[in-house]
Amino acid sequence: MGSVGAGASDAVHDPSACPGECERPIAYSLDPQFNADEQLLIEQAMGVWEQGTGGRVCFAPGGRDLVIEKLDRSDELQPWDPEWPRHVALTKGGRIWIVATRVDDPGEYRALVVHELGHRLGIGHIEDTATTYMHSTINDTPQELWKHALLPERDARAFCDVHRCTCAY
Repeated sequence: MGSVGAGASDAVHDPSACPGECERPIAYSLDPQFNADEQLLIEQAMGVWEQGTGGRVCFAPGGRDLVIEKLDRSDELQPWDPEWPRHVALTKGGRIWIVATRVDDPGEYRALVVHELGHRLGIGHIEDTATTYMHSTINDTPQELWKHALLPERDARAFCDVHRCTCAY
């Protein structure tokens, strides 16, 4: 999967407890149909995970570990998702599909990408707190996260639970 930080210490549940290290960047490619503003929002969403995990996640352009594609209509999700009419994005394996025409607000768009990247990193939906990008619907993501692109503690802990974070010292 790439990007899981290793170290010599015991596992930690909070990435802010100690610095991490990115072992291998997730090499990504973006669909050329994304405009410059959308590309910037996608890169900002990647930065949310890079910073919020204490450096344990890192992304690098120019690869196929992660392919992010832009779709014009929800029905284009149908081959991969039987519940396609409800979705504005989908993550399966190393692919993320975004139905760009269904998201208008830049902060919402970035929040949607942060959410989908969370799935790519192995994190499921989180419903035990209001402050998370990982709710099952984008409408439940707090507006505060749309405005300030910071990874909530709950999402960072979910990452460490999945990846067994350790300190890089």
